[in-house]
Amino acid sequence: MAEVSTNSLEADDGHGREGRADKSLVGPSGVTVLVYAPFSFNGRGPAESCASIVSGFAESGLRTKIFGGRFRKHISPPVELHPSLSRLKRHVPWRLVADEAMSTLNQDFARALMTADPTRTIAYFWPDPPIELVRIAKDHGIVTVREMINTACATSGPILDAAYARLGIPGSHSVTAEKISVETEELRLHDFLFASNPEVESSLSGVGVRPEQILRTTFGWTPERLAPRGTTTPHSGVRVLFVGTLSVRKGIPELLEAWRASNVDGELVLAGAMTPEVAELVRDHAKSGTIRTPGFVKDVANLFRGADIFAFPTLEEGGPQVTYEAAGCGLPVITTPMGAARLVETGITGMVVDPGSVSQLTEALNVLGSKADLREACGEQARRKADDFTYPRVAAQRASLLIGALRSRRRRQ
Repeated sequence: MAEVSTNSLEADDGHGREGRADKSLVGPSGVTVLVYAPFSFNGRGPAESCASIVSGFAESGLRTKIFGGRFRKHISPPVELHPSLSRLKRHVPWRLVADEAMSTLNQDFARALMTADPTRTIAYFWPDPPIELVRIAKDHGIVTVREMINTACATSGPILDAAYARLGIPGSHSVTAEKISVETEELRLHDFLFASNPEVESSLSGVGVRPEQILRTTFGWTPERLAPRGTTTPHSGVRVLFVGTLSVRKGIPELLEAWRASNVDGELVLAGAMTPEVAELVRDHAKSGTIRTPGFVKDVANLFRGADIFAFPTLEEGGPQVTYEAAGCGLPVITTPMGAARLVETGITGMVVDPGSVSQLTEALNVLGSKADLREACGEQARRKADDFTYPRVAAQRASLLIGALRSRRRRQ
């Protein structure tokens, strides 16, 4: 396994692989967290969540080593970075180097597991690790903790199948019967699993995970990312915002129907990349002139701060960052139990509707769209509650859970 450089993110580790670390940095707890992160760290998606969480572990005395595909964005020290790719391949399209990166990553992580002190090490797996790596950790007596960024595939697969069936289109999602089988076997191997919402907890119970193995937690948000930037776009009426991938899974077909059926005087902004299966549907509804589709927006601060309501009727989710971000910007949130993220409560911080229910979504839009005082009250409560979900707080809570998991193993031994 390659040594890690003690210099900057751009430094070479002697094997042509970028890295950063200080080998003298060992937390007072004496516990090391080995993070399996099969991503290109580009500042978006699960990679961003992973980096935001583990960057705060040092405050709790944990030494953290991330084994990832490559690192294209800064990650705060003293996290040790173990990239799989050389610096020369840092900017090559990920699809061209992903297989090579994953092969090297798996080898490096296996070596790290086999040389670790099992009494002071936690293996923290992000989706989807090879089951062989989990078995290596188990065989060496290392506590394993699995991150769940969504519900178990055994739950999400049927949900998505039903959603595509309702629309009368072929299912194009990736949750196949084979994937469900492989993941279910893997999930049952782990000692503990992080669950970011009650729906994830239920899905884990459904595949045989015991309640004491489930670590109740959340994801979070970074206030600095959403600091006001200039002026927002002026608008008349009520502006309803959606941020995320425009897809069946995110509830876009239901949101379009509900918007058409609602009495809201204003506009619906759908910000995000669009999947092919909803493109025609979006174009058809956009003919009304009240729907705007700016596409993928990298800097979403002004989008959130220029809206009145955030609508996120997702059918399947974990703890979506956009829910925390919308709440942090003072928006009342309309979402489903999947998207509530342990933050949204009906009449307090927004409104929770049943997934796939156009009628409930329409009613929620009408209620919040017509009652400015309710929007303001829910938005203010959402803003206050979002303070509990900033990533430093989330990181501290997760670090405590990890240390507790290791102590639990020691007590059993």
